Amino acid sequence: MRNLYLFFRKHYFFFLFLILELVSLILFFQLNTYPNAAVFRWTSSIAGSVGEIRSQISVYFSLVKTNRMLSRENAILKARMPEAIYLSDTHVYYRDDTILQIEYRFIDARVINNTTHLRNNYLMISKGKMQGIEPYMGVISEDKIVGQVVSVSRHFSWIMSTLHKSTRLSGKIQKNSQLVSVEWPGISPRRGLVREIPKHIRLYPGDTIITSGNSEIYPEGIRIGTIEEVQERPDENFNTATLTFLTDFNSLEFVQVVVDMFRKEKMELKASFKEL
Repeated sequence: MRNLYLFFRKHYFFFLFLILELVSLILFFQLNTYPNAAVFRWTSSIAGSVGEIRSQISVYFSLVKTNRMLSRENAILKARMPEAIYLSDTHVYYRDDTILQIEYRFIDARVINNTTHLRNNYLMISKGKMQGIEPYMGVISEDKIVGQVVSVSRHFSWIMSTLHKSTRLSGKIQKNSQLVSVEWPGISPRRGLVREIPKHIRLYPGDTIITSGNSEIYPEGIRIGTIEEVQERPDENFNTATLTFLTDFNSLEFVQVVVDMFRKEKMELKASFKEL
């Protein structure tokens, strides 16, 4: 305390000068119209800039909540689409007389870990067994492929990305329903490879490849990508093509897990079959 007193006593002329200077400036701007208006405009501009920055920061931090809400609404809407409805044969009697049955439902989840630069890439999402997720379920983003569930804990799921050497997607050409196979060659996260294209099929840049629905992973009609370039293979039975994935794997934030409501029935039927 004594040192503080000695400091002010030693420099009191300097502090007195600052006080008098401040009082002079206040009186000058208050008693003169033009300087007063100039200072008001300057301070208003600063206050406006600060307010705009604060508003942008607030909007940025609210985006996560907004995206989560959009993902949840998207999952709900997908479950109401005609593709998610199974139309039963009206000539078959059901105890509950149900004609329309839900074939797929969708569980929205947040991506909490993701890689795209490795040969075998994986994702982790924020939901697991507690929400009904099981291995071998497909994962999409909006209406584009992402991967499939390979391991599940109570609260999280481990997803094998489409960007993986084991990826083999059963696809078809949207314009003519010709079946093809899609894989990832391991070079660019935006490029895939379409195989088993029959020689007589005319495929052009921009043609869309979608899921065929022939596997238990994805429903029919999920978008895989568009054709970039067709490679003719004169010495082989099929042609190949380069594909541009419609999924931007580097910016995945929210996904939907596809739950096939009839999967258990399908698997039991296949298990019960004995080849003749």
